[in-house]
Amino acid sequence: MSYYMLRANVISKKTQSVVASASYRSGMPLYSERDEETKCFRTRGVAPEAFILKPDHAPKWTLDREQLWNEVETKEKAWNAQLAREILIALPLELNHDQQKNLVKTFVQTHFVDEGMVADVAIHRDKEHNPHAHILLTVRPFKEDGTWGDKKRRVYERDENGEIKRTDDGKKIFQTVSSTDWNHRETLVKWRLAYAETINDTFLENGIDQKVSALSFEEQGLEKVAEVRLKRNEYQFVKRLEAQGKEATTFYHQINQEIRKTNHEIARLESKIVSLVAHQSTPSVENLLHQESSLVMSQLEPEYMKSIHFLQGRLKQEVNFTNVRHHLDGLYRWRERTLEPKETELTVTHALLDAVNKSYHAQNKEFLQSQGFSIDGFYEQFVPRLEAYESKDVDQEKEAKTQDMLLEHTERVYNVCSLITHRTFNEIFPDVAEEFKWNDRVLRTKSDIVEALKQNRLDQVPYPEEVSEVLAIAEIEQLIEKSDSISNTVRIQSLTRNKLGKEKDALIQMRGEPEQVYQLSIKVNTMQQLLTQSSRKAEVVNEQLGVLICDKFADEKESTLKQIDALPLQVKADILRYYKDELKNGLEPNLKACIRFAAVQETERTAKHQAYEKTQAHSFFNRLSTAQRDISHFIGGRASSELLEQLIHQSSSSHGPKHPTQLSSKLKRKTKNQRIRQQLDLEVDL
Repeated sequence: MSYYMLRANVISKKTQSVVASASYRSGMPLYSERDEETKCFRTRGVAPEAFILKPDHAPKWTLDREQLWNEVETKEKAWNAQLAREILIALPLELNHDQQKNLVKTFVQTHFVDEGMVADVAIHRDKEHNPHAHILLTVRPFKEDGTWGDKKRRVYERDENGEIKRTDDGKKIFQTVSSTDWNHRETLVKWRLAYAETINDTFLENGIDQKVSALSFEEQGLEKVAEVRLKRNEYQFVKRLEAQGKEATTFYHQINQEIRKTNHEIARLESKIVSLVAHQSTPSVENLLHQESSLVMSQLEPEYMKSIHFLQGRLKQEVNFTNVRHHLDGLYRWRERTLEPKETELTVTHALLDAVNKSYHAQNKEFLQSQGFSIDGFYEQFVPRLEAYESKDVDQEKEAKTQDMLLEHTERVYNVCSLITHRTFNEIFPDVAEEFKWNDRVLRTKSDIVEALKQNRLDQVPYPEEVSEVLAIAEIEQLIEKSDSISNTVRIQSLTRNKLGKEKDALIQMRGEPEQVYQLSIKVNTMQQLLTQSSRKAEVVNEQLGVLICDKFADEKESTLKQIDALPLQVKADILRYYKDELKNGLEPNLKACIRFAAVQETERTAKHQAYEKTQAHSFFNRLSTAQRDISHFIGGRASSELLEQLIHQSSSSHGPKHPTQLSSKLKRKTKNQRIRQQLDLEVDL
């Protein structure tokens, strides 16, 4: 039997905007005069089919969706006034699109429009298995002259002579009644019955041997128990397992199986459903996690199992994605902040000692003095420093081996946990966009959603149709976070190098202790080498930002995208930052607005750098190249205001597609196989 549904609710001025409601349902941006802002929501995968029907005596402007609902909000003065009534109806899957539309038009015209209501209809077909229509109805009737009528009217009480009754103080006695019966419960029942009749008539006209009813099984005289309607997540999960020939173990699905078998004792079954509602999602997600874990574990090679046992002993707690991720984060932070600086310092020390040894044989007195050495007594200075280097080098090699062993084990286990998380999430949400199925940048978000489902925190779980959008925002956020982190690192290293260089020049000028000069020389060169390494990492992040921008704005001209791809890291990050913030607000900004925001941020960086330069009037800073000076505030270079203005002029002001299907061939070649290695990023290649 075909599925039947008709629900009704009222949109109140107290808590809602009817303009926003109409915008969301029709998929059209609408300007709200009450809020003084344009209401615009996410682009749907399938555009709604929207239209307005009006009574003959209603004015023509009611066919303008924006004007209609703004007029409604203007007319209704009370803070808690009813603005509109929404009827939500399910459309039979047995009918094709044209037949469904004709069904809706017939029902709306006969039972709403002919009764005096203006109907704003939006048919949604985002999910093939769930076509439905939203019908927004005016709650105030129109007069025959096309003006608004009254919702309520006065009915005066009269005596036996037909005279209006009055109170002792002479006031007329009356009652306030609705001018229509649209708010009556009996009317809703009438609409429900009428929609079932309209569906059955449509089935008959199209030769479909089916019938629906708005009545309960009991009212129909059937000795049957109604099955429990599954929530969206569980319904999709059950259907997916059935398609694979598996039996779903979710709570409500099992209850429905029992209902089909026994079909009696409805009161007891409903009581049981209510008592176990809190555990609805837990068994399904836990079982799915267990299944995927067992499947992945059964195919692991011995070294992976060895790493899992090792990490279990080290962590002394359950090995799961969250715990392993935190441990790996800590190892990477320790490597970046402690191990890499030590390794770089040793490399710099070795190079410096080699250089001064050659300079001693060449009798280059000036260079030796600049590094804390002198011609006289050279070996008395050189030998202890060489021995100190060799001692540190041995200790560092041991520490590096330990670190590499820990990283190797942890990365293996993280690979396993990542694979389990991806597989579990993709099973729960099979319709997730292909670009996010194995995207490591969204792993944390996937893990958080799976954990929320496992703990039945459903308020933290997005609807299936919103999952791809949530992951898109998460991907941008992680890349921006990575960009901000590397930019901050480069800036700190640059400022530290400049400060140390200034101190070294001052010490040499004052003929300070050679040992202090030597140590400062090592620190300055170490910081320069770390800065060079960080700049290379920033280049990789910069390329990733460019790829993501081209992906989000693939409808722009290729020449514009090439120019944007050449922009420095921080400007690209600001473009995506604005894009992400607008997405979170339910909007999808155009490229022009994003570049405009980035231009303002670049102007602020310029002002800060100019102020910084005024404080750096010393010889070390003056010896630096322009690029080396700028890197303290402009990571990867500057973007001129002229170039940004040109890009603002070139870029489109219209919204781009969220999931473009094609990039230019040149950009595809450029981005092929570009993934951040573990030392640049907290993700490990699967």
